[in-house]
Amino acid sequence: MSITTKLSIDEKLAHLEDILRPMGQALIGYSGGVDSAMLAVAAQRILGDGVVCVTADSESYASGELEKAIEITTAFGIRHEVVKTRELDNPDYAKNAPNRCYYCKQELFVHMGQLAEDMNIDYILYGQNADDVGDFRPGATAAKEHGVRAPLAEAGINKADVRTLAKRWGLSVWDRPAMACLSSRFPYGTAVTAEGLKQIDQAEHFLHDECHFAQVRCRHHETLARIELPANNLEQLLADADQCQRLVQRFSAIGYLQITADLRGFRSGSMNEALLSIDAADTPLFERVDPILAAHGFRSAAYEQRDQMLVLRLPAPAIAQLITPELRDGLVAALAPLGLRYIALDLDPLRI
Repeated sequence: MSITTKLSIDEKLAHLEDILRPMGQALIGYSGGVDSAMLAVAAQRILGDGVVCVTADSESYASGELEKAIEITTAFGIRHEVVKTRELDNPDYAKNAPNRCYYCKQELFVHMGQLAEDMNIDYILYGQNADDVGDFRPGATAAKEHGVRAPLAEAGINKADVRTLAKRWGLSVWDRPAMACLSSRFPYGTAVTAEGLKQIDQAEHFLHDECHFAQVRCRHHETLARIELPANNLEQLLADADQCQRLVQRFSAIGYLQITADLRGFRSGSMNEALLSIDAADTPLFERVDPILAAHGFRSAAYEQRDQMLVLRLPAPAIAQLITPELRDGLVAALAPLGLRYIALDLDPLRI
């Protein structure tokens, strides 16, 4: 049985304190998210002024995030350093292979290593928690290579524990949805560009600020935007034709030619799904897809396949039918065996 399951949260916290106390001083890689914020406050409770938070300011950081991160360190009186990183200048990062995060973390840890040397600090930490261990985390490889430790994971503190402790200590981000960097919105193999990052940033700000969706992802398939929303927000969007039209207009102004919503909804790390292999099909796409659409009552439809994504365009009444979870989930489940991991519904209805 792992330490995560057999110890209470207060026992894990005591273990974390035992890990931190001998350090005396530490630099903490700090994004402003709940994991790194909770670690920063936990370390300050033990090490006091020996804690320094370090945030990487780069083009992959959503606008407004740095200001939110600064609010927390200011509120708790934690020293905060901001370093300018240039991941996009590294071709190994920009080409967006599955290990992209390795080069991002490597860039940050190089900067932090220099700061640690300048400040005569021996320990560099980051906010990986126990739930992250064993997941596909290239950044963890960079951390190991640079001697960066993950005290939350070492203490067996998982995501639920992090949120509980953050709430206990009054951190404003205790219930904030996870926020991966904007580069995670690009499919692997699609180059990460400053222009694309700006489009994603503008699109997600619209979804947050104008549509009032708390948890969103705008997946960037070059000229196509694939929006991921939790099920209740997806149903809300599909039920509101006017909001769909406003969204299409705004995303078109941003530069997208097709604006779609993923019928599978929000799931963190969905780009990793494309790394799974699929069997090549021998039959034409229409022979496989048409019967499934017809079986679900969709006889008027336009569609195309882009790798493992089906881009589906339906008339407005058919879009409204997809508000029903059973119908939506049934359609997704029927298409999945065809190797179609992403079902992207065009929010501009088909005119018939």
